[in-house]
This record gives sequence, C-alpha cells and structure tokens, in this order.
Amino acid sequence: MDDPLFFNPTLHSNLASSFASIHKACITTAPYTIATFLPPLDDTRLVNWWEDRLKEAADGRRKIIIQMAPNTTTGKPELAGYVMLLMPVTETGPFRGTVEKLLVSPEHRRKGIAKRVMMRLEEIAREEKRTLLLLDTETGSPAEVIYPKLGYIEVGKIPDYGISPLDGSLKAGTFFYKNLLSSDKKT
Repeated sequence: MDDPLFFNPTLHSNLASSFASIHKACITTAPYTIATFLPPLDDTRLVNWWEDRLKEAADGRRKIIIQMAPNTTTGKPELAGYVMLLMPVTETGPFRGTVEKLLVSPEHRRKGIAKRVMMRLEEIAREEKRTLLLLDTETGSPAEVIYPKLGYIEVGKIPDYGISPLDGSLKAGTFFYKNLLSSDKKT
C-alpha cells in the first residue's frame, strides 16, 4: 500500500462521491459511526457536504489526508480512508487544530489505515504549526481505543453528546488531545 497522500484539489477533486460513499458506509455499517448525518441518508446531500469540505481544503482552511488502496475486487486504486485537520482562524490559539472524520471504508478496515493517515495528519499539523490537536469520538466506539494508542490523552466524557444512527439513542462523547511538542520530546 502506498503512503497516505495530502489531498490535492487539482488532482483529487473527482473523489467527492468516494468521500461521501465511505462516510455513508461508516454511518450505516456496524459499528454505526456517529458522523454528522442520520439515516435515511441522501447521497446528493452527502456529496454536497463533501464538496464544501474540499473547497475548504482548496482555500487552505482544512487539510485532508487520504489513503488509496487496491479495490478488493478489481485491484484498481480507490479511496480507502481519510482524516481531516481543521485549522480554525483564531489569534488566541493559532497553534490548535481539530482532527475530524477519521473514517475508513469497511472493506479496508484492519489494515492499519487509521494509524497511517493519523501519522501523516500529525506531520502536516507540525508543518502548519498546529501543535495541539483536539478530537472527539463516540464513547465505546472502536475509535475510542485507537486514539490512546496514538498518544492522545483522554480529557473526559460528555453524556448524551450525539445521536446514534443505529437507533436514535443518545450516546456519550469522549474528548482527547495531543500536544505534538510534548510527544516530540518523547521520541
């Protein structure tokens, strides 16, 4: 598998429907990720949402890291997973970044893609002088286990934080951070 790529609007803008497809699959396939939308999902709405994110990447407000992998049937390269770094404009926290939408296609899970794209995201965050990374995930989700393995520190949990796409129940959210300057000193 090739290294994760930094999303290039010129080369990758044709991937909007692939981003949306993975997003949809993660919401509708066990373990039913809480990720912005609830079923029933409208493909056009998802693609439009991703087109807006891709515009933010083209404007430099957001960085997207993608992992391509061979399709399990055809062997042709396809989008297998991704993660985004939101870089909010703030004078009081120009060093902060928010990790968003770490999603891996169900067909490509358990291949180390989440770790690979997160490592690349951290490289890009350093280049962008974003040294304090923040993120949240559903409490009890597989992602909650991944982040501490990558050096993220749990801050706490908020009950009833998000609506489950599986049954509409309220689920707790777990919040994490990672100080890249501190983790650089440990390596």
